[in-house]
Amino acid sequence: MKRRIALFIYASCLIGIAACGHLENYLEITREKGMSGEYMAVLNEWTRSRVIYSQFETQAHISATYQSPEFNRAYHEEYSRIYLLDGEERKKREETLRRATAEMTEFVFYAAIPEKTSNDFDKRGSIWSIFLLNGKGERIGPQEVRKIEPITPAITKFFPYVNPYYGIAYRLRFPPVPKTEADSLRLVITGVLGKAELKFDKR
Repeated sequence: MKRRIALFIYASCLIGIAACGHLENYLEITREKGMSGEYMAVLNEWTRSRVIYSQFETQAHISATYQSPEFNRAYHEEYSRIYLLDGEERKKREETLRRATAEMTEFVFYAAIPEKTSNDFDKRGSIWSIFLLNGKGERIGPQEVRKIEPITPAITKFFPYVNPYYGIAYRLRFPPVPKTEADSLRLVITGVLGKAELKFDKR
């Protein structure tokens, strides 16, 4: 029980520091606000963005960050730097991070949709289906799709593509994917308004 509580707290903290515009447009702005170039480079490495079109009309702008072990390490380092964590605090967070990475596959996911009622990824009976394809092409459904709220200034600093005035940010949680199958993950978003695949392999 204690282990599950620790993982939940860590995940909440991680998301609580989080998505519309394109990430590249915010890199310089974010650096000026105190984020390091090292963190932003890793964020860019593990973030993908797409526009979903249907009948020549824009249906959705989506972005997602795969919280890979590399990204989580960079996030942890940036968080520790900004909040001046001491050795003991850093050690505790590193251990919680190690467990969280081993027990779940997570994404920060952001969607801006002109028709706001269609932005219902966390609802039962959503018009969207969202799932992972691993390196073997096997389909993996989410364990959890949860809206991130409130959107704090910390979220928009760490994940500068999040714009709460235009879209909604979600936390996606999937079962852990073995390292041998995680080299080429694809996050698939599909529904009556269109389809997009976000491929996550290291650039």
